[in-house]
Amino acid sequence: MGPEKRELYRLPWSMNDNPIAWLELTDICNIHCDGCYRQNVTGHKTLDQMKDEVDFFCQWRNPDNFSLAGGEPLIHPDVLELVSYIATRGVKPVILTNAKALTPELLKDLKKAGVAGFTIHIDSHQERPGWIGKSESELNELRQKYADMIADEGGMYVIFNSTVYPSTFSEIPDVVRWGQANIDRVHGMVFITYRTATLDDSVAMDALDRDVDISKLSYTRDSFDEEFVTSPQVYELLRREFPEYDAAAYLGGTVKHDSFKWLVGAQMGSRHKVYGSIGKRTMELSQTGHHLWTGRYLAYLSASKVGSKIFLLAPWDRTLRQAWKNRLAYLLRHPLSLFERIYIQSIAVIQAPDILPDGRADMCDSCPDITIYDGKFVNSCRMDECRLFGGFVTVLDKDEVTAAKN
Repeated sequence: MGPEKRELYRLPWSMNDNPIAWLELTDICNIHCDGCYRQNVTGHKTLDQMKDEVDFFCQWRNPDNFSLAGGEPLIHPDVLELVSYIATRGVKPVILTNAKALTPELLKDLKKAGVAGFTIHIDSHQERPGWIGKSESELNELRQKYADMIADEGGMYVIFNSTVYPSTFSEIPDVVRWGQANIDRVHGMVFITYRTATLDDSVAMDALDRDVDISKLSYTRDSFDEEFVTSPQVYELLRREFPEYDAAAYLGGTVKHDSFKWLVGAQMGSRHKVYGSIGKRTMELSQTGHHLWTGRYLAYLSASKVGSKIFLLAPWDRTLRQAWKNRLAYLLRHPLSLFERIYIQSIAVIQAPDILPDGRADMCDSCPDITIYDGKFVNSCRMDECRLFGGFVTVLDKDEVTAAKN
């Protein structure tokens, strides 16, 4: 099940023309997350090294924004200088953080340096002091704290993401309801489906067919007997619980023709009512129009820059047209809502790499989260394979390998 690809807009991003540049400041972090794929191997990068990576991305990637990641980027001593350097290049600096180190004072300094916004990772599988054992619903209190902090400072956007485990799949609606209630200050939500490689039934080999010890990677477990959540399952849950939501665009996989690696949608509404979502035509116009106007594709946009003007595209977009009809119907019942501000809030679902039976990984086609390793682009979620084993590894079923050798 899930959406039909023909009903969605395939995002036109590519390796050399992609709105996102993933720059890691450090591989050191101040908490641990079950779904993390980064090991502490090298520590903080130097400011000069990071500036060189900014220049490399600007030359070869054409980014609209820099995702400043880690580890935890806010603990890097040069984060303010890096944000300022990126801003002077005319690209949006966006910080991907667990927000544990974020304070009103640091937030003010980051805004002054030119930060455009934040993607804050909060979920119930983090070893976050004071919040261990909390449900996703209970963690909305923590999300609220940071949403309010950033809204009070003003001029920046915030997106909240979380990793979806089989045990937390049913809690997704609790997060979305909270996000909708805060549509005036929460610009988006991202749900990333958990993946892991298991050690009990698989073997791994490097590019030279040599066995490697993948237990050194943070994204392995001794065993995992649950069924991974897929992006179409998340989509179906969202559609069932929130009929006003729909996806508008996607990225497929690199191997499987029917996989959805990124599902991206955007809903619009006021603080009292969500009216509907944009459709594929609006997404296409947003991407192509932004590229024609700025020379770059679009990844992040503050809702304050669009608002109710989005409804002007309703004649060309049937999904948006339905949202406009819902808006008119609500106006007839609540005339004073005419003066309410309209906000846009994105919802994205990302399905992490899947290991196929033949050992290949079904990655995100036109990967938005490409980073730099050894002077070339690599998928950030698999960079530790390069750092530890000199390149990507192939994971195969242990029984099949034993049978082939015999």
